[in-house]
Amino acid sequence: MVAEKFTLGVDDTGHLDQSLTSKLIRNWLLSMKDASLICSEGITRHQLFESEKISSSYKNRALALTFKSSLSIFEIEDQIVEFTRMNSSAKANPAVAILSRHSDSLHVLAFGRRCKNELLKISDSEQYASESNVLLRGIGGNRNGQIGALAAVGLRAGGNDGIFIHLDGLESLKGDQTAGDIRNNSALQHIVDISSGEELDRDDMIKIDSYLRPQLVNGEPTQYVQLITNSKVWNPVA
Repeated sequence: MVAEKFTLGVDDTGHLDQSLTSKLIRNWLLSMKDASLICSEGITRHQLFESEKISSSYKNRALALTFKSSLSIFEIEDQIVEFTRMNSSAKANPAVAILSRHSDSLHVLAFGRRCKNELLKISDSEQYASESNVLLRGIGGNRNGQIGALAAVGLRAGGNDGIFIHLDGLESLKGDQTAGDIRNNSALQHIVDISSGEELDRDDMIKIDSYLRPQLVNGEPTQYVQLITNSKVWNPVA
């Protein structure tokens, strides 16, 4: 079967601990990769509108994962729904959204952009999901996670919002690395001078104190860097 591209959005699986949602989606990705069922294009974190009315852990964020798979959207739904039910906090309001090639990505992007600037309702998410042909499932609790899950797939599909919290090869990059080595050993191919907008040469050295956190730019992971004063070494720009 031919592999198709999907984008999965997940939100509110950890009640007031957002790290549980990050752990859940990473573990699901690992289990699916180990079974050779998907090929990952990375996990992104998307910042949404913050309000005292939203019960979230210090930041209102949702996560998205883009991947290729020969599974059908309904087989993927079965896999992620079961995994989320088994691994979510008992007090959480988890939900997932799955965008496929049949979805209206521009319409769901409009929903995601609204979620960055205003509070929307569960009914809004259901209407946008129906109009956009995006599979949306509230898995437990009051289903509030539907809003963030749908926003995440829309923003990820839009290609210009979000920070990568997981990308193949990045976690193993430690210490100073050349741009060429980073490109050869990870899925990060775009390392860009934030001042000029130009790609770094393969021999340019980047200082990595912890993990790189590329941005999603034009649909691709892109790490912006800045030259350290009186040095030939570049610093990642968060």
